[in-house]
Amino acid sequence: MRFVKKAMAVLLAATMCISAAACGSKEGDTPNPTDTPKVTDKPNTNQNNNAKNDVITIGTWWVQYYDSGNKSLEDNSDYVKAQDKDTDTEQDKIINAISRQICELKWDNVKKIEERYGVKFYWENLTFTGVKDSINTSILAGTPDCDIYLVDSSMAVPAQANGLALDLKQVLPADHDIFTEKKIASYMDIGDGKACIFYRISAEKLVEGTYPLAFNMQMLEDNNLEDPRELYARGQWTWDKFIEYCQVLTQDTDGDGQTDQYGYCGYAPETLEHLMMSNGAGIANTAKETLSSAPVAEALQMMSDMYNVYNICYPYDFAESGAESTMRNQYAEGNIGFFPMAAWIAAGNGDYDYDGSLGVTLPFDIAYVRWPVGPSGNQETNAGKNVTAAELYIIPAGVAEPEKVFNVMYDFWDWNDGDTSLRDSKEALNWWYTVTASDPALQEENFEVMRECGEHSTFDLWQSLGFYYDMNSIISGDMTPAQFQETYKQQVQDALDAYYGNN
Repeated sequence: MRFVKKAMAVLLAATMCISAAACGSKEGDTPNPTDTPKVTDKPNTNQNNNAKNDVITIGTWWVQYYDSGNKSLEDNSDYVKAQDKDTDTEQDKIINAISRQICELKWDNVKKIEERYGVKFYWENLTFTGVKDSINTSILAGTPDCDIYLVDSSMAVPAQANGLALDLKQVLPADHDIFTEKKIASYMDIGDGKACIFYRISAEKLVEGTYPLAFNMQMLEDNNLEDPRELYARGQWTWDKFIEYCQVLTQDTDGDGQTDQYGYCGYAPETLEHLMMSNGAGIANTAKETLSSAPVAEALQMMSDMYNVYNICYPYDFAESGAESTMRNQYAEGNIGFFPMAAWIAAGNGDYDYDGSLGVTLPFDIAYVRWPVGPSGNQETNAGKNVTAAELYIIPAGVAEPEKVFNVMYDFWDWNDGDTSLRDSKEALNWWYTVTASDPALQEENFEVMRECGEHSTFDLWQSLGFYYDMNSIISGDMTPAQFQETYKQQVQDALDAYYGNN
């Protein structure tokens, strides 16, 4: 009972805050805590009290397809949207056909799973808060409501650290795909040797949630600056070179004595996170805080200097509301050289009219490049994506037939029987290409940069620890990096102790 009470307190504390980076999903698939639960014909049974699992429930907070409760292909809006229209081009029809084929394969896969394992399985939309509550109560009580939970890191890490999530290394054979090729699924390593947190693998999942450094191609060309992608290919894309470029781009273009074009504009959390990753640094990527490390100090100093020494940044919006939107979207005005970019931002702004609804596009091209390498960074090993806000899963301890439960989830993801060519085809991923550019060649180049970012991932809980960092003080110059580190290092360590159960 003493353990249960301690773990309950840990979980409740650790799940208070959700990472601000959780917006990285494809438009239409973004997790939404207020989603209306999907109605299914799931029997009202508690399978965890049975010797066998004949009904498998996956607790989620957004609608997913398909499961044993669906009645037709049309239940999935993706299938409905993929029907050909009179106005469709031949390319549209090809893409529609691929989308329908994928839906049909997923639909057929439900019956295969049911017959193979003798089960019915259901996605149960608990809402985001409901998933947290279910983990914090039913698993601790020893009778989990669900056999699998969709989670984020703020739920998953405490569950693993406190023994509430099943270690797949104790259940699956050592040569399983999740430990070897990782073709369909992989697991998150948080440093304790266990494999409790798992996730699906696909090209879409690699590019999802990436924020490569974007640049206004015409602005760089107009200023006779070499393409940063060429510099990156030669290993010459560094912080110093980035500052040099931004200084050239920061100008008074109309001669009124006021700067109206800037080298850089970005939302502070995304700026700091990528400066840290490009410098081989992180604040909370182990059980011991590393905020106080020298590489983090260098990233903080770089951010401060960008605003206060080099003066290359668009004036930061310090308003309590609106800063996120202002700093993320200023690039669309055409007066910013470099800026963090995600596919969902480009799509939300309709930069290149990917669905034909606007009839207009930006008058300039945007290209993506990896972030420049910092003094403590390494181009080969620098991370390009923080996976803590990713779509993660756990199987709670105490579930009956855990290997079968996992295999149902694995086979659900493996809807084309090991063939991933359709899953990762350009036609299937059309949205990810078309939102980034008008030119097909540039679309492919931008997609490859997002893919490379996703292939170099890190795990840093710094934005999921339940407190606010005053990054405005670094940007304004009111706080030095050393003061920032001293102010927050104990809070980071205390939060990590709560996460990992070290109190």
